[in-house]
Amino acid sequence: MEQVHVIPGSSGNEVARAAVRETVWDRLRGVALPDTRFVYDLTWFIPDFAGSDQLYGRLQELPCYAGSGPVFVTPDNCLPDIKRALIIAGRPLLQTIAVAMGFNFIAPGSVPVPEARFAGTLDGAQLLAKQVDLDFVRDLGRLDFVVTGACAVDPHSGVRFGKGHGFFDMEWAIMSELGSVGEKTPVVICVHDCQLVETGLAPSSHDTAGDWILTPTQTIRVAERHPNPSGIRWDLVDKARLAEIEPLRQLFSERELQPSPSTEMEGLL
Repeated sequence: MEQVHVIPGSSGNEVARAAVRETVWDRLRGVALPDTRFVYDLTWFIPDFAGSDQLYGRLQELPCYAGSGPVFVTPDNCLPDIKRALIIAGRPLLQTIAVAMGFNFIAPGSVPVPEARFAGTLDGAQLLAKQVDLDFVRDLGRLDFVVTGACAVDPHSGVRFGKGHGFFDMEWAIMSELGSVGEKTPVVICVHDCQLVETGLAPSSHDTAGDWILTPTQTIRVAERHPNPSGIRWDLVDKARLAEIEPLRQLFSERELQPSPSTEMEGLL
């Protein structure tokens, strides 16, 4: 197993995290496949890589895979083969094209098998998936598991590093707020072996960690996973984030419409 050992200057700060990303990006350039939109600018996408077609077989072997309930998969470039296989297997598939645009859904049997691989891509999802509202996501109930890619992941804590934009942490927070995921919902992180990073960095309170890490050559059970956050940390949401992400604005509006505890008490008097 090829690992990147990073000794940060100060534990947990953004400078140290940026150093981890730069180190892994240097390694990824040797194995990453280009993106049609951003070529090799890894600051904009989580790349596909040789061996990603092995990840679904490893996913099938996990205990959390059993069942027929809904699952969520992020729009990372290394995951279309997993989406294809889930679609063919008839698993209800919740996903995003971009969290700013909200969620979309592929119901069992709604995509013909020959189009399943295309449906797992961003362009395919725009054409073949159904855009759904937050009430639809709520009504799906608890997800069986969540699958995501990463820029880097620490195999000891399970903490993942994205591109630095916080999109997956936001997706998790929104789904947590909707009741779709909780502390016990399994999170599966799919990466190349060169993206495994022993950092020693202290996790942030809003970091979402994985229970399992899958690479083309191994399956790693995270023994001491960092506890995953619950709900949206509204104290960390600024106006720019609200303006950027539609589901966040909707939840914020719902929150503003809810009566305060003092108002509820007045109604009982």
